[in-house]
Amino acid sequence: MATFTYVNSEKADRKKTAPIKASSSNSEIPTKSTKSNEISKSSNTQTTHTPEELEKFFNSIQDEKKNRKIAKKEAHINALIANRDGKLEELAMEESIGENGKRAIGYQILKNKGLTARRKKENRNARVKKRNKYDAAKKKIKSVRAVYSGQQGPYAGELTGISKKISRSIKLN
Repeated sequence: MATFTYVNSEKADRKKTAPIKASSSNSEIPTKSTKSNEISKSSNTQTTHTPEELEKFFNSIQDEKKNRKIAKKEAHINALIANRDGKLEELAMEESIGENGKRAIGYQILKNKGLTARRKKENRNARVKKRNKYDAAKKKIKSVRAVYSGQQGPYAGELTGISKKISRSIKLN
């Protein structure tokens, strides 16, 4: 592997660090701030509110909340009246147009779900879904082999009788 050295070129003459310019004023040089200085500065800038200001702010918030409730009730009453008169679509068009002249986006645009297959209500609850699958599996296994389902009433003996010639066993779960 060969190594190259630059002779009589600009690259060899360049220094890696830029020269520091000396400034005549000391104000340009940043000073290191200590934590105590920062704390004292921040404590001076804290504002305290008078009880009257706080009460005024609280009342303004309450008034806004009341106004929103009243507006909501009025909108509901207007919708009922429009529905009764058969002008619900016109009311919806008026309300959907915003301040800037553009209509608000609807649920379909907002959610952007596209075309999705309708899903069963059972799929919402995983526990119920698994329970139903288990019941279906139990029904399937009944067609494959005899499943013990418990004794029906008191023991009545062997109904078909006991034969000395036959010996067989049945697996119980």
